[in-house]
Amino acid sequence: MGIYVKKDYFCGCGRVARPARPQPFSGEPYVRDMKKLLSKIFHVLGIAACVLLGLMAVLAVMGYFIGRSRFRDPVEEYALVGSRIYTRAPAMMVDTAFDSLRLGGRGVRIGVLDTGFGGLRERRWTRNLHVAAYADFVDGDTTGFFLAERGRERDHGAYSLACMGGCVGGGDTVKGLAWAAEYYLAEVDDFDREPRAEEERMMQGIRWLLAHDVDIISSSIGYTVFDDYDGYSPEMLDGRSSRISRFVDSVLTAHPDLIFVVSVGNEGDGSWRYNSFPSDVREVIAVGQVADDGVAREALSSVGWDGVPYVKPDLCAYVPPPRRGTSFAAPAVAGLCGALLEWRRMDRAEMLELLRAVGTNAAAPDRGVGYGVPQTARMHLQPEAGGVRQDAGREI
Repeated sequence: MGIYVKKDYFCGCGRVARPARPQPFSGEPYVRDMKKLLSKIFHVLGIAACVLLGLMAVLAVMGYFIGRSRFRDPVEEYALVGSRIYTRAPAMMVDTAFDSLRLGGRGVRIGVLDTGFGGLRERRWTRNLHVAAYADFVDGDTTGFFLAERGRERDHGAYSLACMGGCVGGGDTVKGLAWAAEYYLAEVDDFDREPRAEEERMMQGIRWLLAHDVDIISSSIGYTVFDDYDGYSPEMLDGRSSRISRFVDSVLTAHPDLIFVVSVGNEGDGSWRYNSFPSDVREVIAVGQVADDGVAREALSSVGWDGVPYVKPDLCAYVPPPRRGTSFAAPAVAGLCGALLEWRRMDRAEMLELLRAVGTNAAAPDRGVGYGVPQTARMHLQPEAGGVRQDAGREI
């Protein structure tokens, strides 16, 4: 409807009022106001989006560092066994009789084959471990051997040590059972590459450890195929076909007292599926990983090759999340071996027989978990007469 404006018209008969014609409506002011309003709305939304993106970025950074911290030092489950506190992995193996002896691997020398010992001196579990010597067989440079670096592989060996001998409070809270042992560390694996030359590095590391007269060698390193060589197959898992397996077998033949613990591998849910070299050597203690229930095989844990007349893996241990892999199960068992050598000196054959006999699956060993998780409760441990023993010229 138009707007009428009163206008005066003059005619001969006097002034006459006549309505004005309707004026068309103009929406330009309305459009301008709407544009201004929408501009303000979009401006506010833009600011809100920037704030939201910034908040998401902050949360992502926080999440990374929180996740990294939990990966480096996982949240642990604890159990009181006897008078001391144990994390879940060793608590699955020990009993009050073991705890009463306060064994920690005193006088025992343990050699470690691994990659990445960064952060060992800062980690609460390992900062007080007695590291007697260390060597790098990857590039020969030990300048930054314990330097904490970014990347999960940079502390692989450091966390292995935590599972083997980690403790706080002078052994009052235990993560690894050989917390009082003497350690010799050999970095032999380049985590970023897998050339066949790593077999030679591993052999060099073993020779170096033997020169230090170690009692135990714990290896969280194993091989299947290499970047530059694919000549190995599961059918060769007989303890003598691969170069590294033949070498380890010859070393064990020459050193009947040497105890060699090795991870069985993480190929259980992969195309290879079976154990790695040199865990196929008959007299090594090959260790797999059990699931959270402590009974079933963890899916990634390699299955033993069925083409040999002996069972692999030999034993299993638990690994607390978010860490995964038999790389951290083998050190748990190596730690137990170190503690047992403090209790009583024994050769490799006796250690193997003892550990297999006390496993949770000893009645029916299989190629999934072997003889199971070793149980000190079945060992009926008693203090040795005289307390401190002398063996091979070394106080233990």
